[in-house]
Amino acid sequence: MEGIFIGVLCLSGCLTFSTCLLHQYHFVSHEMTWTEAQSYCRETYTDLATVENTEEMKKLKDTVSAAGNSSKVWIGLYSHIDWKWSDGFNQSGAEYWRWKHPDPNYFAANELCVAMKHGIWLDYSCHGQIPFVCYRGTLEDSEFVLGDTSKNWTEAQRHCREHFTDLVTVRNNADNDKIRSLIPLVPWAWIGLYRDPQIYWSDGSNYSFSSWYQDYNRLGSMKVVCGVADLEKGGNWSLFSCEERKPFVCYSMRGWCFLE
Repeated sequence: MEGIFIGVLCLSGCLTFSTCLLHQYHFVSHEMTWTEAQSYCRETYTDLATVENTEEMKKLKDTVSAAGNSSKVWIGLYSHIDWKWSDGFNQSGAEYWRWKHPDPNYFAANELCVAMKHGIWLDYSCHGQIPFVCYRGTLEDSEFVLGDTSKNWTEAQRHCREHFTDLVTVRNNADNDKIRSLIPLVPWAWIGLYRDPQIYWSDGSNYSFSSWYQDYNRLGSMKVVCGVADLEKGGNWSLFSCEERKPFVCYSMRGWCFLE
């Protein structure tokens, strides 16, 4: 009801305006893990900071800067890391991985699919146009086939499902070596490993606006990673281990009208 009431006030009281901000930010200098910060914000204010537009980004940065902080601060952003195989395989061998260090690195929060290069794996933008490897038959009795035309990951998956069984699943070193021998003349090729974005806000708000820093997010073997706004990088976002201790930003509900 509070959000609805604030919206009515803005509509009736601001004859011309660009937007109404509902989040009032509060910087907390005491360093905590992300989960500890979440608990503190929920007990003291409303929740860890949610940011839904560029005006709120500016308000958050101004709040933190005014407190004399210019480093990384936790916000309410977090992501689940759940790698899956295209054919749904989830038995023994499903978590066989051959990542090239420092992958998976989720560059600019935009690398959700996996390619093989010289027998090692890299997370990569699913929109990249590269060759791919399919398999026919069953996993127990399969034949690997190189699709040497370039497609994005979704197109490669569709092609493999229409003409073979699916994009290739890699369960062990023998599978990996077999695929590697198929692709010596192409720089890299799609395999069937991928994940969904699974990016959320602590308060359950819809994730639509984003402001990711164009750099690496080191995922390693972590299953959950948490978000910071980095004031040294214009307030843009990056992901870190949720167990790191950092200052943070909470929010409470309050209406703000910006006149044009």
